[in-house]
Amino acid sequence: MATIESILEYRSFQHASLVTGYEKLSNEVNGIMVMEAPDIELWGRKGLLILSSYYALQDLSDREIDLFFGLAKKIGIAGFVIKIDRLISNIPPKIVSYCQLYQIPLIEIDKRTSYGQILTEISNKIINRDAYILQSYYDTHKKFLQLMMQQPGIPVILEVLQDTIDKPITLLEKVKNKIITTNEALVTYKVIKKQPLPFKKEMNFSYNKYTVEYAQYSPHKSYTQFVISIPNLGYEEYELIIHEMEESIDDIDFMIIENAIAAIQIELLKDEAIRQNNRIRLNEMASDLLHGRLNSEEAVMETILQLQLNPELNYRVILFAFEPKKENISQRLMNRFTDAIIYHARPVFPDCTSVTRKQKVFLIVPAENLSLDKTKEITNRLLKRILEKDVYRVFDLYISISDYFKLQDLPKGYQQAFDTQKILQLMGKRNQIVTYQEMGIYQLFVETDNLHSLKRFVPEVIWQLQEENPELLDTLSIFLNVNQSFSEAAQKLSIHPKTVRYRVDRLRDVYQINLNNSEEVLQYSIGIRLLKLLPQRKNQTLY
Repeated sequence: MATIESILEYRSFQHASLVTGYEKLSNEVNGIMVMEAPDIELWGRKGLLILSSYYALQDLSDREIDLFFGLAKKIGIAGFVIKIDRLISNIPPKIVSYCQLYQIPLIEIDKRTSYGQILTEISNKIINRDAYILQSYYDTHKKFLQLMMQQPGIPVILEVLQDTIDKPITLLEKVKNKIITTNEALVTYKVIKKQPLPFKKEMNFSYNKYTVEYAQYSPHKSYTQFVISIPNLGYEEYELIIHEMEESIDDIDFMIIENAIAAIQIELLKDEAIRQNNRIRLNEMASDLLHGRLNSEEAVMETILQLQLNPELNYRVILFAFEPKKENISQRLMNRFTDAIIYHARPVFPDCTSVTRKQKVFLIVPAENLSLDKTKEITNRLLKRILEKDVYRVFDLYISISDYFKLQDLPKGYQQAFDTQKILQLMGKRNQIVTYQEMGIYQLFVETDNLHSLKRFVPEVIWQLQEENPELLDTLSIFLNVNQSFSEAAQKLSIHPKTVRYRVDRLRDVYQINLNNSEEVLQYSIGIRLLKLLPQRKNQTLY
């Protein structure tokens, strides 16, 4: 990779001197051209070294020169080379000042140096470098492709990467805090500074540059790490860490790293596929147990043993049901959220078994030595941990907990958790946890055998509104939920408060609903809530 510092060593620059830009000697040079006109925004590009005799700049005003060098800085021009010849005997002070202001390297050459020498030498170096990079890419890609065919495992890939770029390597799985490294002495460190690495053409992933202090190295001496997040299909969050140590990483190293990441992704994909197959098999077995689909005691016992559950213990069912807060949430994100719930549950309920269904996760949790209150407390910590990540806050969670049962009676626990969900969602208790015990009288309401008997608790006018004017029923429901506040109801309904008032007047005048009578208001509130648990009058299907 050519830089301002390296080209100053070229033969064609033997009579050159650096005027400004000592702090930017590392600027990469990937091209060179002679400037004919100052319209740099049309032809300038990052990494370009510009040759000039000052002819193109001589008629510009101070403001125009300021604008020119400001654009050069913004574009990422590597530097300027100005020739002292017939036109000027010294570089004008204002040019030097603007190069200093914008920290752009400025090189002076005398008349003994021809443009042709500079153009030829730099162009040849760049062409040769590009050819070398292309060959290196081919060799590196071939090397890692052959490695992937051998299915080596991640530790071997890290060792090959270390040997190739001569840098220690660490792979960190952030969720489990699992570490695979080629140098144990570099596992413990303190991060001093983080900053994103500017994008380069060799990069297909996002890189961050960390300044760190290693616990086992000299105190207060800082080192550099390059940290790359590796996308994968599972819930895990992987970061590849390149410990730069003494030698800097160059563009060839970046290409090698990119190929290594591809090999790591293949291994992660393979592991995820194996886990997914096992998960599907165990999920179906647990689902059969949970839903009571096993036809004999022998089948139940065999399933219990295969799921590694203890037939002597009591178990509870914890149901996580979630729904997106907005449309167009990808299925992949919903799958990752499901995986995250299961993953975060395992440390706090180490012996649990999970069952997944569309936007639902059932946990079968041992109840021995774990009271209902303690179970709820642990589940609440689990809920907070899940929602710590901003990406998962696009979901509303509803969590219900059953009483405890023997595994043979686990379908009763499933029904309790499922029934509790009805009340949870009916009451709009988002991101809350409710146990079956806490439902009180609602336990009677949600039992399937008692649903038809609940019709007598729903005032006739509520049935009438549901059939004749669902919009007014929705208005009544929200109006009661906000303690008869016109402004709050209008906000929730996205209408004007006067429209709410008009609808409430219709409820009073057309349907004779008296909202000043507290007993009637209580009946309407209960009736509207129970309505969602009852079969519709016309089609007799459950809500």
